[in-house]
Amino acid sequence: MLRVLTRPNLGGPTRQAIALWHALAERAVATLLVTGAVGHGETLLSPAEHGVPALTWDDALRSGRDAVGWLQIPALGRRLSPWADHQALQALRTLLRRHQPDVVHTHTSKAGWLGRRAARVVPGARLVHTFHGHVLQDYFPAPIGWLLARLERRLAARTDMLCAVSDSCADELAAAGVATRDRFVVVPPAVAVPPGLMRNEARAALGIPPDQPRVVCAGRLVPIKRVADFVDAVAQVVGLCGDVVGDGPEHLALAARAAALAPDRVRLWPGRPSLPSELSAYDALVLPSVREGLPLVAVEAFAAGVPVVGYDVPGVRDAVRLGGGTLVPPLAGPAGLAAALRELLADARVRAQAVAAGRAGLARFAPAAVAAQLEALYRVGRSAGGSCQVTRPD
Repeated sequence: MLRVLTRPNLGGPTRQAIALWHALAERAVATLLVTGAVGHGETLLSPAEHGVPALTWDDALRSGRDAVGWLQIPALGRRLSPWADHQALQALRTLLRRHQPDVVHTHTSKAGWLGRRAARVVPGARLVHTFHGHVLQDYFPAPIGWLLARLERRLAARTDMLCAVSDSCADELAAAGVATRDRFVVVPPAVAVPPGLMRNEARAALGIPPDQPRVVCAGRLVPIKRVADFVDAVAQVVGLCGDVVGDGPEHLALAARAAALAPDRVRLWPGRPSLPSELSAYDALVLPSVREGLPLVAVEAFAAGVPVVGYDVPGVRDAVRLGGGTLVPPLAGPAGLAAALRELLADARVRAQAVAAGRAGLARFAPAAVAAQLEALYRVGRSAGGSCQVTRPD
């Protein structure tokens, strides 16, 4: 199969692609993973550093159908550029003609737009797209969101299988008119949880005193993540400290806000691949986003025995209900997050219940389990969620 991802940045889709590459390989499903390049200010999560062999363009073309590993197409990336996008589309078409995959599986918006157009050159291939979330709301002005929904609707009509990482994600896509709800199958994200450090080891590595209450917020520093609400919530809880882990355009504004509201109590760290192993250092993970697909960091927190506190919004709601934690009404704002954190820090019983529920929900995110579900979809086109087979128009 050929899997297409916009770029290998330090985010959920890349981590899932790497985990699935290995899990499907164990099931004798060979994958050529194709990505673009990360943009300025983004952290690379190199598949090659996680066991996926790196291929050159010549390697991939020479190997044809036998090409297995990770190939970068530099023209493919997050930035919109008519010329670069045309180059990426042509490169994908050339690669697909040589590779002749049985399955083309695209992830994220840009790869989905270009990859599904390019896949027409292999008419016999099964075409699958996974929505890890969507950009139809809150990212762009309403007219642009309407145009993007129209584009996704046209592409969906030519896609054999539509997958979403959560029920909320599928519900929102159906409400936006991308496709009817019965065309979406929910496939949870594959999360390969690395061995975690003991709490005292993680705290020593991060410079956190043994008895200091400290919480964390991790993600790209952009408006939809509402990291400012995290800073405000920490500032409202006496004695609480917090770490922000991530990169993005709001870094300077958040640093200034932290210095003003919670001096010496909120630290900003760049995004780092080691975070999943270090989550045990924290008393809670806070998710203040407007919406998510399904946040992988929540699953990693479950594995680390760390409770999750977040707004009751799409994606976060799904993670907490599948695992454990506390949901706060969005209208309660930072004060609501602060109240939930006070209760969590003060009540050992609440913490223990959240940790137990989180660990009990981990099995559904295991890469082997997700790979088995996907292989069944690839081979049969059906799942318990309903039929995914459609007749693609010419």
